[in-house]
Amino acid sequence: MSPHPTVFHDDCVSPGRIDWLAEASLRCKTRFMAEMKKYLILLALVSGCSASDNGNLPTANSAKEPVAAIQTTAAPATPQAALTGLYEGGHADAPSQLCVVEKKSETRFGLVVWGANLSACGGAGTIERDGDRLRFRMSGDQACTVEGRIDNGTIRFSGPVPSGCSYYCGAHVGFEGVSLARKGGTIGDAMKAKDPAGDPLCAG
Repeated sequence: MSPHPTVFHDDCVSPGRIDWLAEASLRCKTRFMAEMKKYLILLALVSGCSASDNGNLPTANSAKEPVAAIQTTAAPATPQAALTGLYEGGHADAPSQLCVVEKKSETRFGLVVWGANLSACGGAGTIERDGDRLRFRMSGDQACTVEGRIDNGTIRFSGPVPSGCSYYCGAHVGFEGVSLARKGGTIGDAMKAKDPAGDPLCAG
């Protein structure tokens, strides 16, 4: 058996000589430093690649899909309620009556308004409409246009009324302020309105 034990540490230490350890230690240290330098360079390269790859990864913001522009369209216009039908007001025993018949080319009306002592206004003609505003234009010998509005099926005549409208009225009665509520919305209903002689106010 050898008096000196054999020491093995890779190939940095030679067997059998203790006095060789100093030289071996320096050589191992130099080799170790060279290996570490290679390792650090390799580690730096790997870290650089990882950082580059992370820069190409989608972020929380970039992953979001572009928000489509909100398409806004105007709501369709509410169609106007038809005027055709029978409207009544005043006293139940002698109601004022308005009949309206709408056709493609025009809207025609017939009207009788009763006052005190069986006095009455009466006439017929055409209606011009602008939304809820109505213009009743008489077709008789004197120019007369009565302004009115329709609201929830009720037509109200406003004033003042042109002086020519007195041609269509008796004493102490007129069109101003008259209110007539819809009683039916068909041509058949319109035909129920009667003039002072008992004849239909409107033609079918």
